[in-house]
Order: sequence, then structure tokens, then C-alpha cells
Amino acid sequence: MKAKPSNQLPFIALLIISLMAGCAGPGAAHRPTAVHTGYAYAFLSRPADRVQERNLQRARKMRGKAKEHYIKAWGAGMAELEARHPGISEALMKNPGEAIALTTIDDIDLLYWTAAALGSAIGLSKDNPAMLIRLAQLNTMAHRVVQLDSTYGNGSGFELMMVLEAGRPAMMGGSVALAKHYYEQSLAISKGKHAGAFVSYGEAICVQEQDRQTFIAMMERALSVKGGGIMNRMAKRRAKWLLSRVDDLFL
Repeated sequence: MKAKPSNQLPFIALLIISLMAGCAGPGAAHRPTAVHTGYAYAFLSRPADRVQERNLQRARKMRGKAKEHYIKAWGAGMAELEARHPGISEALMKNPGEAIALTTIDDIDLLYWTAAALGSAIGLSKDNPAMLIRLAQLNTMAHRVVQLDSTYGNGSGFELMMVLEAGRPAMMGGSVALAKHYYEQSLAISKGKHAGAFVSYGEAICVQEQDRQTFIAMMERALSVKGGGIMNRMAKRRAKWLLSRVDDLFL
């Protein structure tokens, strides 16, 4: 008799993502959201880009699974926010500005990871209007993070805002200039110690502007970052792979 497949995340993945997200302790309320988001990003959606080069069907399945985890993460985050602030879920859809004002510094981890999860889910659901209409809710949560603590995550809050702003179409209010401003804010706070910030800038902005020279410079800056643990190692691996694909990314 075959064993049923487990719905649990692999233990090693769970441990790695918990440490990455700073939620290894048993009392971290944002743990389910952070773990599912981190798992989807590190083990599914990002690896899918490499897999696509040799197996498109498998890559699509991986992205589909990643979207499931992102949505699960977003749902867990919203459930916790709802428990803390009854009615906030509906209010965020009707009047995001007023609703988000209910949150406090105690909610900052939840806001960050819930926004990251929702943004990632939307990124994999661009043909789904039901997800796209949540862009205002997403941007409100991301802005609230840096409003509560501009130095959050050693610049991670502004890095998230950079990626979201660069990925939002101009017709929906997106601004590359503003995205660049957020990058500068993130860089000033992190003092260049986040390799991921350089990789994100290259992917989110340089490719969009077809700025090959700056893209290469950003990847090289990422590779030159010292220390930083697993997050920097993952970013450097991504930078090396992206450098190998320069001719595919730029005309």
C-alpha cells in the first residue's frame, strides 16, 4: 500500500525558511505566512525559472504550486490580522487607507509577509481580475510597513515597495522613477549589505528599461556583497544565473 503524499513542508525547508524569516520561535504569529511565502519563493517559483529552460511543463506546475502556497500564506496573514482587528479584511477592500490605520507596530511582521505573499500571488495571477483588484490593498500594506518603521528588515520594507512599484503598470499608477527612489532608500538603510536588493533592481527595473550595462553592474554588486547568510547566498546564485542569460534578457 502506497503512503499518501504529505501536505507538510519538508522539515529542512521549514527550518531554513523559518530562520530566513526570523520566525523560528514558536510564538511568532507571522510564521505560517512567512514560511509558506519563503518556501514558495525559494523552492518553487525561483527554481522554476531555471527548470523552464529544459522542461516548460514542469516549470508551469512548479509556479502553480508556488501560487497555492502564496495564496495560503496571504490567507493565513489576513486571518491573523482579522483576529487582531475585526473587520479589517472587508475594510481593506473598501477603504484601504482608513483600514490600515488600525494596525500598529505589533503588526509589522504580519503586514510585511502578508503583502509579500499577496504581491507574489498577484505576480503569478496577472490574468485573474479578482487578484488584480487587490493591488490597492497590497500597496497600502507595504506602505504601512515603512510608515511604522522605515528601517524595517534593514531596508527590506523599501525593497518590497521597489519591486511592487516597478511591477505595477503605468496605467495603474506604477512609476519606475518612484521604484528607483525606494531602491535608494533601501540601499541607504542596508548600506549595501543586501545582495537581493541589487538583484531585484536588475530584474524589476533594468530589464524593463532594457538597460543592459546597469543590469550587469547590479549583478556584479550583488556578487561582491560579503556575508549576510543564506539570503545573500541565494541572491548571489540568482545573480550568477541571470548574468548567464544577459543575451536573452536584452535585445
